[in-house]
Amino acid sequence: MKKILLTALSAVLLSAGGFCANSNIDILTLFSSNSKAPNQAWIGTFQLVFNDMKNNIIKRDIEFVKERPTKELKALNDEEFTKEMLNESSYYTSYGETSPEAKKQIEKDIKEKFNEKSDILDSLDWTKRYGSYYAYAMLKKEFEFFNEFDILEKSSFNNSKEQFDFFGITNKSNEILDKNIRVLFYNNENDYAVQLLTKTNDIVYLYRTDENKNLKTLYSKMLKKQKEYREGEVFNPNDTLKVPNIKINSQRKYPELCNKQIKGTDLYFSEAIETIQLELNNKGGKVKSEAALMTKCMAMPIQTTPRHFNFDKTFAMFLIDADKNDPYLALKIKDLKDLNN
Repeated sequence: MKKILLTALSAVLLSAGGFCANSNIDILTLFSSNSKAPNQAWIGTFQLVFNDMKNNIIKRDIEFVKERPTKELKALNDEEFTKEMLNESSYYTSYGETSPEAKKQIEKDIKEKFNEKSDILDSLDWTKRYGSYYAYAMLKKEFEFFNEFDILEKSSFNNSKEQFDFFGITNKSNEILDKNIRVLFYNNENDYAVQLLTKTNDIVYLYRTDENKNLKTLYSKMLKKQKEYREGEVFNPNDTLKVPNIKINSQRKYPELCNKQIKGTDLYFSEAIETIQLELNNKGGKVKSEAALMTKCMAMPIQTTPRHFNFDKTFAMFLIDADKNDPYLALKIKDLKDLNN
């Protein structure tokens, strides 16, 4: 019987950490976060700024005064995702004191590294002031398939009335397209996974599943099933592939982290934001994500007129033994004449 792969993509799409079905999407804090939303996405960019803020600005685990750390805050502190999990060419990070100059430097750096402009820097407060710090990150990836997949007829998704754009391989496709695919496993018509091969060695997994598990669990299950599969990884001439075009542009703010005093400091997070842009089509895909954490001081220090403690006029002096209340010597000095000879 012919295998029809990915006719419904209620699946995990993993390329630089992203998953989506459309723009109506729940952006998750962690790869291991649980969500009941039908569409979910996680990308490691926010974790990168959290790591820099924790390790280089706060210099301790981030907790809030008079609050027990939540499960997700504990996981952020445990650094579930780090820079070491990315190629250096894929990301940019910066942290330090806020200032207009810092913003300009970030803009210059991401232009030079990625030829990109930021979508969030202008919305942040870069005023230089006591207690204002930032951590910023951009993640950028682009990949091309070895050969462009065929553009397929519009079709429904999960039995929807609306028709969507798809790409893939049919019985009439050039056999060269079969080399774009590595089969991970095919257990039945609702449980299968493939890898789409790219020119840049980026790994794009597609996993067909209806399981209501978090993304980290689904990823682990997919790899386990791949390991157990014994029928080989070749995409056969009579196999077919059908994948929807994907285009999302979404952002999430983290109000649960903001306006709370950070334990051991006089700081609070004034901004916590992450964006995800993802496109996937018959040619390949691209990912762009930004994240930023900004701090401010709970209360600005009181600015006072400088005080000059100059004892050059009449003054009194008292000498007291430690732990005693009364002085054992007292002086009042009005005239230094004959006292410093």
